[in-house]
Amino acid sequence: MTSFNDSIPELKIEQMNDGIGEGLILLEQDSGGNIDRVAIHPVHLRHMAEKFGLIETSDPKAAKEIATLKRRLRMLRDRVDHLGDWLANHSDHKHADLTYEVTYATATADLADEWCAEMEESEKPQETGQLDLIPS
Repeated sequence: MTSFNDSIPELKIEQMNDGIGEGLILLEQDSGGNIDRVAIHPVHLRHMAEKFGLIETSDPKAAKEIATLKRRLRMLRDRVDHLGDWLANHSDHKHADLTYEVTYATATADLADEWCAEMEESEKPQETGQLDLIPS
């Protein structure tokens, strides 16, 4: 882990390298002259980041469930797209008014695209330039 010291107004963050708390992260906040300190382990930081959705979970069962749900949502999106395409281009508009069905399928496809876009956006690697505080 990279040694670091960082300062946010009223909050100091530094890695402890005192031979006792090696690898711990010290959070120190000055509240009007009262200094509060908390030492956390990188495992605690990872846990908090996972709970707040800042990083992917390290829980293998949860990761498997998430991957399964993503796969199923993509499959549902593809089926809705197919249905909308079929209704718009291959159904019998001469003998039936399918305006409602086509509109509904198109709106549902738009929702599925939006939900999948958020998933795909979150899966892109992001370069933040920040220190790697959380061990993989």
